[in-house]
Amino acid sequence: MGDLAPLLLLPLLMFSVVLLLKLARRRLASDDTQLIDAVDALLPQTQCAQCGYPGCRPYAEAVIGGAPLDQCPPGGAPVQAAMENLLGRESGGRLPTPAPVRAVIDESECIGCFLCIEACPVDAIAGAPQWLHTVIEDRCTGCELCLDPCPVDCISLVPAQDKPWPGNQPSTTQAATGDACIRCGLCRPACPEDLSPDLLWWTSRSELPSGAIAHGLDDCIECALCNQVCPSGLDLAGTFAVAKSKLQTRDTVEQEAKRARALFESRQERLAQAAVIASDRRSARLRSGPRQW
Repeated sequence: MGDLAPLLLLPLLMFSVVLLLKLARRRLASDDTQLIDAVDALLPQTQCAQCGYPGCRPYAEAVIGGAPLDQCPPGGAPVQAAMENLLGRESGGRLPTPAPVRAVIDESECIGCFLCIEACPVDAIAGAPQWLHTVIEDRCTGCELCLDPCPVDCISLVPAQDKPWPGNQPSTTQAATGDACIRCGLCRPACPEDLSPDLLWWTSRSELPSGAIAHGLDDCIECALCNQVCPSGLDLAGTFAVAKSKLQTRDTVEQEAKRARALFESRQERLAQAAVIASDRRSARLRSGPRQW
């Protein structure tokens, strides 16, 4: 029996190793999925394929696999920097900050060819074959994918100043971004909402001032009483207003991105279902044999 012990122990050891490898692989896959979700949430969801991938999600998967972080022109420098901070790695050349745009169809030139509708990843173009097409402004992400298919060049991009875009945050004044706070605390008793304007000021100056919410940014009524007692002459209330605007813009951008992603995924699912139906019909015709005329 003593001679058989090593032989019995070896399969048990191999089984343990295989089990540990499977558990580790499952854990790594879960971690990768969370990272992919995080990167995908940073991307603008224009689904424009300018990064070289068919959509934002595939690019997020490629980024986790080591793809460069400077391949998203619609996201520009803000999205690039956010991915660098998230993943802790440097990227290539710095992308410019994009300007919001949307597509417009010159209906006097449109021939109703339907090619732009097939190219739009978020179903932002309405129309039918041989009928005029038009762009649904609220849905358009400015991805440019409809430009090349148009045979008569009747589609153009125009500025969309009212459309949120990653990185288009309100600019701050010199008083709002200065660093002359001496932490004297005189602003605290002056605040009618019992806030700490000095702490709120320090946390409101970041590019994305989420930390200011914990110090009562939403409760600030911007009465500017803290400005009046500040010995450094800081525009505290102006800084708080800018921080609120930044966070509001961020929330709007996230909502637009979620809606665009939902439209893209819905379109991809519909195309996949159509492909399955077409394949089933083709198979049925082949099984039925040649037609009898």
